[in-house]
Amino acid sequence: MSRVAVIGLDGVGVPLVRDLTARGLMPNLAKLLAGGTVAPMRSSIPVISSVSWTSFMTGRNPGKHGVYGFTDVKPGTFTMFFPNFGNVRGDTLWDVAGRAGKRSIVLNVPNTYPARPLEGLLVSGFVAVNLERAVFPASLLPRLQAEDYRIDVDYLNADQRPEPFFDDLAATLEARRRVYLALLREEPWDLFIGVVTECDRLHHYFWHQYADATAPHHRRFLDFYCRLDDVLGALVSALPAGTVLFVVADHGHTLIHREFYPNVWLREQGLLALKAEKPKGLADVDPTTKVFTLDPGRIYVHRQGRFPLGSVGSAEADDLLGRVREGLLALRDDGPGRAADGRPVPRIFARDEIYRGPCVESAPDLVLDFADGYDPKGAFGRTELFGRSALTGMHTYADALFFVNRRDVPTDGLDITDVGPTILAALGIDPPADMDGRVRLPREQTPAAPV
Repeated sequence: MSRVAVIGLDGVGVPLVRDLTARGLMPNLAKLLAGGTVAPMRSSIPVISSVSWTSFMTGRNPGKHGVYGFTDVKPGTFTMFFPNFGNVRGDTLWDVAGRAGKRSIVLNVPNTYPARPLEGLLVSGFVAVNLERAVFPASLLPRLQAEDYRIDVDYLNADQRPEPFFDDLAATLEARRRVYLALLREEPWDLFIGVVTECDRLHHYFWHQYADATAPHHRRFLDFYCRLDDVLGALVSALPAGTVLFVVADHGHTLIHREFYPNVWLREQGLLALKAEKPKGLADVDPTTKVFTLDPGRIYVHRQGRFPLGSVGSAEADDLLGRVREGLLALRDDGPGRAADGRPVPRIFARDEIYRGPCVESAPDLVLDFADGYDPKGAFGRTELFGRSALTGMHTYADALFFVNRRDVPTDGLDITDVGPTILAALGIDPPADMDGRVRLPREQTPAAPV
């Protein structure tokens, strides 16, 4: 069977790709897209990178892999923690490939820290605390250090220091290009996965510069994508003939019109109480609280048995969830410049509607489906229902980029969980039966587009 390569573009949606290729800014990507199948793909719920990339690499929904956000609550406590690779339940697609005798190179996939053994090479992605624990095998580390490889862009306060940010953005992408190309050409592999996360960092802080052609950093935004197109062209040229190539994203992006803060509404309804005048997080939630929200729109009932001081029983929980659902669906933004007719919450999902598997008990009770333009935040310290921060770009659910260099691939109902089993099938491996995704490529594949 063919070798398989995956280039991940964190936060890149189909509308952005269509715009940039139509304007002639990404000719290599335009040529690539013309030779295969491109379509929008659904992300994870919630739409957050740690969840969506974990769904990509396991082919499973969060109810099976156990990751619901960048932060979560330790079971049986009121203590927050950062889920990492050690918290991911189930095999990854490269674990499955390794048992079938296939060798993988896995680079910069979010939520793969700390690195763990596989048949091949792995360099962890965001959130990786240090490079030493982000590399398997350890013998790869000096090579990365010699190339000045960076796990991520320094995006702290990027809006306040745009020039250093854009310089670091370019340097990080260039270091990634050097390392990815060297490993592609010099190491044996059957499956290559390399993710570029710089796109997401750029979008969060500077999407408004893309949306406004007169903005001072509009050209810098476009220049990044011109450089990224050069990197894509180099990577594609380095692939062996016949390689099955995927270019995928975990979600898309759009402009933030308002952030909104469900915890403010919960306080107004008397469902959330705080112990501190300026609360910083979950530790400041008062035991009398009935309901609280964590990023990005994950709603939890303060249940007996689940939380140490939880006081809500099952019967009351059902009534509370109905009240919260009705109230949040009725929210309206009457401010100027409102998006989506001023309706920030078009739908709310119950836990059992969207999750299934052995990890469901750790899932939120409800998850908000937020309208494009309204970015929900789990902040406890806000006093206004709608507001703004330094971020100008937010995640979108239904338009993540999916591309494969095969024609006429069925894309109806395409979901991020489909990518993992489809990659395995392209490698000639039967996906595990408990993967939720559907295989999109038949065993007898159509001829490849030139790479």
